[in-house]
Amino acid sequence: MNTYTNFFKWLIAAISGATAAFFGQYGLFFVLVAVGVVLDVVTGLIKAKATGEGLSSEKAKRGFWRKMSLFAALFFGMFLDYASAAVLVHAGVSLTGDTPFALIICAYIIINEAISVAENLYLANPDSFPRWIAERLKVAKKQVERGEEDTRRITSLPQSALYDAVPGA
Repeated sequence: MNTYTNFFKWLIAAISGATAAFFGQYGLFFVLVAVGVVLDVVTGLIKAKATGEGLSSEKAKRGFWRKMSLFAALFFGMFLDYASAAVLVHAGVSLTGDTPFALIICAYIIINEAISVAENLYLANPDSFPRWIAERLKVAKKQVERGEEDTRRITSLPQSALYDAVPGA
């Protein structure tokens, strides 16, 4: 094997292991969000070049801070999970239901990043990526936005009902 290949495998394993050790049960959430963010940035660059949109440092700065806000939201979800379990319960405060905030925020971020990646790929080359994938991801985003009760009702529908809700599917 190539020395560079071995190095990158070692580097990815080290970063993944350190992330899992540092974040514990939330390590996978962090890694999935990071992969979604990287894919979005890469496909955004591809789209910009393919469409002749061009790149600007001002757009890059705004994009960077928007991506950082995703990680801040995920950390806030982790904080809510720990705070609700460790402090709020002992203080007699109860949040409605057993809400895994970090998991919900992670799912929401991943869905949003996946929508962006799908749209970037479609705009870069409409012949290489089916547009309906982004539309189905938007249906999933609406389910998460509605919350637990509506999501349970929607996901219990027959699969054909979900396809009917997606234009052009």
